[in-house]
Amino acid sequence: MTKVVLIGAGHLAFYFYEQFLRCKEVNLTQWFNRSIEKIDFAKPKVAITNQLSQLKAADLYLICVSDDAIESISKKINTKGLIAHCAGGVPLNRLSGSSRKAVFYPLQTFTKGRDMSFEHLPFCIETTQSKDRKLLNELTNNLGGVAHEFNSEKRALIHLIAVLINNFGNHLLHLGSELSKKHEIPFQIFHSLIEETYQKACTQCPKDVQTGPALRRDQRTIDKHIDLLTDKDLRKLYLNLTTSIQKKHERR
Repeated sequence: MTKVVLIGAGHLAFYFYEQFLRCKEVNLTQWFNRSIEKIDFAKPKVAITNQLSQLKAADLYLICVSDDAIESISKKINTKGLIAHCAGGVPLNRLSGSSRKAVFYPLQTFTKGRDMSFEHLPFCIETTQSKDRKLLNELTNNLGGVAHEFNSEKRALIHLIAVLINNFGNHLLHLGSELSKKHEIPFQIFHSLIEETYQKACTQCPKDVQTGPALRRDQRTIDKHIDLLTDKDLRKLYLNLTTSIQKKHERR
């Protein structure tokens, strides 16, 4: 059984808390957060603390904090156990204070309150010692995920791609939802379109399933859309994305 101390109380930490409690091969030994009120609800099931100096002995100390806080937090952890952070874009060498360092990055978007399983979830792992690689592989398997080994440089590229696909993609959905609300159009009429768009991307090459006026070079439609957009920033974004699509689909 793997003894784990969880550090932080962001979205990901709450998912780990729930998954660790469900996993019989994991003993969630302790949960740390600077603001202990955020994790006070967990007291009946796990020891909690807001003092890094009071961390219990464990096999793995899993840091789930903001990217900028990882280095300073890791410096304050005095342990012979494995210290791992969960950030996609932070290199392994940003961890300080221990010879046993690792990355345990689940490639997913996490929002507190949504029920989500780790089944088949990709985990990007990086370690400095073979025994720690084995530990994280076993933990991944016990959670139902799939482990992939990548160094910091490759993982940074993975994180970049994830931001383009998820964060930027979601921002476009946000802009669309605001525009539909402004014009009193129910956003739910776009739900089937959203589902089909992302399902196709998972089963076919996105370039092969591109559609729309930019691809067809329907200039009258493009001009009409530009006229309908009163927000200058949104108009500029529309034109930039149109240009990007047309460059990627240049006629030969």
